[in-house]
Amino acid sequence: MSRPQSVPPSLSRGELDGWVRRRTMYINKFHISNWYPNCCLQARVDLAAADALRKRLNAEDRDPARRVTFSHLITKAVANALRNHILFNGKYTRRDSLLVHLRICAANVVDTAGMATRVVIEDADRKTLRQVAAETHRLVSARRATLGEKLDRMEELQQSGFLDALFWIAPYTKRISRELFHSRAVDFLEDNPSTVVITNPGTLGVADCKAMLFFGQLLTCLRIMAIEQEAVLGDDGRVGFRKVLPMGLDYDQRVCDAGPAARLLNEIRRNLEQPERFAMGPVEEVSSGERRGA
Repeated sequence: MSRPQSVPPSLSRGELDGWVRRRTMYINKFHISNWYPNCCLQARVDLAAADALRKRLNAEDRDPARRVTFSHLITKAVANALRNHILFNGKYTRRDSLLVHLRICAANVVDTAGMATRVVIEDADRKTLRQVAAETHRLVSARRATLGEKLDRMEELQQSGFLDALFWIAPYTKRISRELFHSRAVDFLEDNPSTVVITNPGTLGVADCKAMLFFGQLLTCLRIMAIEQEAVLGDDGRVGFRKVLPMGLDYDQRVCDAGPAARLLNEIRRNLEQPERFAMGPVEEVSSGERRGA
């Protein structure tokens, strides 16, 4: 019986390309059978340390434009963890073509004016937690202003009857443009910096949800649920309460199996439970050879 293949924690470009070539058989197989084996792993994170860090940082700097939230801590924890599990930082460019990025650009799904939009933090692993928070606030404010203008314009077009005609024409024009300009679409996907999606329905009170891996053919999506109060029994025999964050990692099993995905999820949890050590500053750059020699 052959040994199962394993993925090293850090991969070079050549090693990544080799892994994708070995998994191409699985990618093609499931495309032909018209179903995709997207799987989900779940974990619960103790937010005691993250909550204390958030309160301390906000007490030191009360500027709303740099206020740190749990969402910013999660973004930073995910980006730092992906540096050690870069295989999950990719997307499909064609039916049977996969591109794994070495840059980590985390996209947060934000509810603006009733519409979902993505806010991308480029090179999130190279930024500090403060920088991630400030850039997120700036991008969300700009996106909300832009969406407000677009909604006003759409209302004007709807009153003129233009949208009614576009409703019937758009599906055909999109199909034709996709066939004629496929290479341009592939270039767009390769240039689009978003490589992992963090969606947070928990801010709207959602306790659980499934099947979230549909954002632009990405390989990884982290779902954040509503924070819960969990009863714990202390060493002194007294019952206390702690904040617990349920989260789920959706991943594409055509590319990687449950073992590497579980290690990624556990590292995200570790980063959140020890944020002072693993989620404050930029991730340390270590080559794959140095990691294997350590």
